[in-house]
Amino acid sequence: MQLSYLSEPSVLYNLQYRYSQDMIYTKAGPVLVAVNPFKKVALYGNEYIKAYRNKTMDSPHVYAIADSALREMKRDEVNQSIIISGESGAGKTETAKIAMQYLASLGGGSGIEYEILQTNPILEAFGNAKTLRNDNSSRFGKLIEIHFSTTGRICGAMIQTFLLEKSRVVQCAVGERSYHIFYQLCAGAPTTLREKLNLKKVDEYKYLKQSCCYSIAGVDDAEMFHAVTEAMNIVHISKEDQDNVFAMVSAVLWLGDVSFTIIDNENHVEITVEEAAETVSRLLGCSIEDLNLVLSKRHMKVNNENIVQKLTLTQATDTRDALAKALYASLFEWLVEQINKSLSVGKRRTGRSISILDIYGFESFDKNSFEQFCINYANERLQQHFNRHLFKLEQEEYVEDGIDWAKVEFEDNQDCLNLFEKKPLGLLSLLDEESTFPNATDLTFANKLKQHLDTNSCFRGERGKAFTVRHYAGEWRMTHRVFWRRTEIYCTWTQFSSLPNANYLYHKRLHLRCLLNLII
Repeated sequence: MQLSYLSEPSVLYNLQYRYSQDMIYTKAGPVLVAVNPFKKVALYGNEYIKAYRNKTMDSPHVYAIADSALREMKRDEVNQSIIISGESGAGKTETAKIAMQYLASLGGGSGIEYEILQTNPILEAFGNAKTLRNDNSSRFGKLIEIHFSTTGRICGAMIQTFLLEKSRVVQCAVGERSYHIFYQLCAGAPTTLREKLNLKKVDEYKYLKQSCCYSIAGVDDAEMFHAVTEAMNIVHISKEDQDNVFAMVSAVLWLGDVSFTIIDNENHVEITVEEAAETVSRLLGCSIEDLNLVLSKRHMKVNNENIVQKLTLTQATDTRDALAKALYASLFEWLVEQINKSLSVGKRRTGRSISILDIYGFESFDKNSFEQFCINYANERLQQHFNRHLFKLEQEEYVEDGIDWAKVEFEDNQDCLNLFEKKPLGLLSLLDEESTFPNATDLTFANKLKQHLDTNSCFRGERGKAFTVRHYAGEWRMTHRVFWRRTEIYCTWTQFSSLPNANYLYHKRLHLRCLLNLII
C-alpha cells in the first residue's frame, strides 16, 4: 500500500489496518515501523530467510533491512548501522535478535555466528527484567558490532553496553521483577551450588520481595538458568568463573538483608552480626569487621589527614545499597568483557562490519531517577538523528536539486538538547559546576536551574521541589533532591581490594577496588 498523502491520521489508520491483517511491518522511507503483535506470527524461519536472500519477497520486514545492510556493506565497502528504537515493550530486543539471526544465517560458516547468538541468553538474564509493560524488558543499551571478512563471512563481534539500570537491583515497583538472573539462580541452582551460596527462596530476600512479583507466566526460571549456564560454556566462561559470578549474584541478594544496630544517641550504627552479614562477608572473602568498616564508616582525607566519620542509619543503608548496585554493575561489565574476548580470539577483522543498536525507549515514571534522565537524553539524541536524516538533509538535497515540492514541517527538538548539553548553561554543566561548591545543596542547585534555564521552552521549574523537562515524547518530572544525590559520595577507599576473594576478582577485572569509592 502506498500513501499518496502523509498525515498523522492516514499513517495511523494504515498501521492499524495492516496490524489487523497480521502485517506488523510497514516501510516509511528508510525506516521500518514494527508494531509488536504480542503473539507468535509466522514471519520468520529458514523459508523466510531464503526468500529474502533470493529476493523472491520484497515486503517490509526486518530481514529485508538486514539484507540491505549486508548487501550495501559488500557493494560499497562501507560499514553499516541498524538503529532500533521505540517505546518500552515495542519489541526492540526481539527485533535485534531477529536481525542477528538473519546476518548469522547469511554470513555463517565459521562457527562464530553460533557464539554470537548465544550471547543473548546471558545478556538477557543479567540485563533484562519484567516491567509493568514488558515481561522481558532490556534494562540496558546494547551495540553489537558484527565483523565480516572480505568474503562476507562473520569473523568476529564486539558488544558495547551502557546505561545499565542499577537502581533496579535494590528497588523496583510493585508488579515488576529485578534482573532475571536472581530468580533463575534461586530456582535452578543445583544442590551443591545452592548450599555453597546459602541460597534462600526468592520471596525471602528483601530486594526481591518488595515488588511482590516472583514469576512470569509461561517462563520456567529453572530451565532458563540451565540455558544461561550452557550459553556461558559456549562463550568459554570457565566453570570456576561461573561459580564466582553466581557467588557475586548471591552476595548482592544477601546485602539487601544486612541490617544495622544503632549504637548511640546520634543515630550512628554498626552492622548487625547475623546470617546476612556472615554470608556476605564469606562470599566476598572478607571479615565481618571489614564489612562493618565499609558499611558503617566513611573515610575522608582532608589536608593530608585521614578522618573517619561514623554513619547514621540512613547513610549506612544508602551505602549498603550503593555497594550492591555497583557490585552488580561491575559484574555485568565483566561478563560483557569475557564475551568480547570469546568473540574476538583468533578472529581476523579484515573486512567491514554491521552494527545493531538496541536502546531503551523513552521512560517516564511516577518517580524518575538519574538513569531515566540519561535514557531520555539518549532518546532525544536519536530523535535528532532521525530528524536530521529524514527531514533536514533530505529537504536540503531537494533545494540543491531544484525540486518543486511542498516543504514538510517537523518538530525540531534542538531546544531540548540544548537544555541538556549546552555549555556553560545546560543541565549537566550546571550540575558539574554546583558540585564543586562545598556548601552546595539540592536547594541551591534548584535555584541555579531556575535562574539560568527558565528561558528554555523545554524546562519548567517547580517551587523548591522538582523540575519538568518537555521531551518530544511527553513531559518528564524529577525532584531536585534525587538529581542532586547523583553527586553525593557515601563510600570511600578502603583496603577491601586486598582481601582474598576480592583480589581474585580484581584480576578478573570486576573492579571491586573501586566499589567503595562510589557516586550515588
